[in-house]
Amino acid sequence: MGKVDVVVIGAGAAGLTAAALLAKEGRSVSVVEASPWLGGRGMAVPEEGFRLNLGGHLLEDSGGGLTKVFEYLGRKLGHGASNSDMVVWDHEHDRWGSIRDRYSGEKSELKKVIKVLLDTPYEELDRLDDQPMRAWLSKYTSDQGVFDLFEFIAVLECMTDDWWDHSASDNLICRKMHYEEAGRAAYSFWPEGGWDGLFQELHDAVIENGGQVLMGTPVETVIIENGEVKGVRLGREKVLPNEILEGEVLEADCVISTLPVWNVLRVVPESLLPDWYSAQIRFLAADHLRISWLGLYMATKEPVHINSEHELATWLHAPTSRISGFFFNQTAMDPTTSPAGTNLYVCGGMIPGSKARDMQYVQRMFEAFEADLKVMYPGLEGTYWRRRHLVHDPSFGVIQKPGLVGMFRPHWRAPNIDGLYFASETFRSRGIGVDRAAKAGLTVVEDYLGRRLDGGFGWHY
Repeated sequence: MGKVDVVVIGAGAAGLTAAALLAKEGRSVSVVEASPWLGGRGMAVPEEGFRLNLGGHLLEDSGGGLTKVFEYLGRKLGHGASNSDMVVWDHEHDRWGSIRDRYSGEKSELKKVIKVLLDTPYEELDRLDDQPMRAWLSKYTSDQGVFDLFEFIAVLECMTDDWWDHSASDNLICRKMHYEEAGRAAYSFWPEGGWDGLFQELHDAVIENGGQVLMGTPVETVIIENGEVKGVRLGREKVLPNEILEGEVLEADCVISTLPVWNVLRVVPESLLPDWYSAQIRFLAADHLRISWLGLYMATKEPVHINSEHELATWLHAPTSRISGFFFNQTAMDPTTSPAGTNLYVCGGMIPGSKARDMQYVQRMFEAFEADLKVMYPGLEGTYWRRRHLVHDPSFGVIQKPGLVGMFRPHWRAPNIDGLYFASETFRSRGIGVDRAAKAGLTVVEDYLGRRLDGGFGWHY
């Protein structure tokens, strides 16, 4: 199949970002993607007139991430509808309220914490990988309203099962970026043109700069000889059970894998990695460390929001299932994602990854969770269409607890192997969701090139 400078495995946010930037920089690059869909875990799937976003529901780039990547590529990432309020469920009194009510009586405490955060260099926050967010907050305030703000945002953005035990580094770096770039504790929006459009733009940037994107093309293995990358062996449809394939070879001196930790050792020969490094990968791939949730898409004729159709809702304890979760009106963000005259709601409830393969447990929790939603939103009794899905395999990511983020994750540059990189948000990376993955791609590209790109990008590794 010839030779290119770089092969990128995966056409998600990380892979397409890395490939588009490399092509822009004059490198020959091929993206190989096993799926027929662009977007990886953020893909959008059509279903009976709806468009269901399996991973990326909202984009949390406050300006210095994927938005700047688009600018660098000569394109524009339009910021569409944005959340106007965060409503939270008061599980003690079984009612809704605004997050602003939690700290409205005494805003001086919040302002004090914001000032400390803005005055703290990113490099210092980067060293807080082994501390919970609450421990850092406790140094500067005892105000429960401030704790609530940071912890409800953690549920919305990262879905850690124990929200109070969220990593200080991962959360505070994002809070600092959002305050600096958007003047808000949290910022999220629907990309103009939708998620299909976002990924198609990145795909087109690869092609227009001389790269190629091969869809429906799985990689069987990364070829490594004498500690150097030589390319990848591509797969084909298997005929025999457990067939050992001998597909075509695409040569390259560099391979960037965007596979998550639970898939990467299927294509990278583990025997060629240092044992401590592969042990890091295998540890993070454990079921109990995956972010897992019960996903529900529910459609109604009449809206069921509390204050604003663009609100994001979250809770720490649902009424009976007691699980944390989120809820928002996707149709309000993008009317093209559901049939006219309908409202498509996207919601998720966090469950422990260790229990996600117990399907009897999962089914019981789905029933309890859906009943809880109808208590919190009585209008959901009028639901006329719904889909359930379990976010576990593939997972949204690795839980972001102390000791499981930053320096505790495998480095993006494979040790002892020249030319092998890992641009995945499950490896060492910072940010949230799709933007986190894109920044992982940006970081790897800069490491490969040996220089920073002059694009005005926000903080990243």
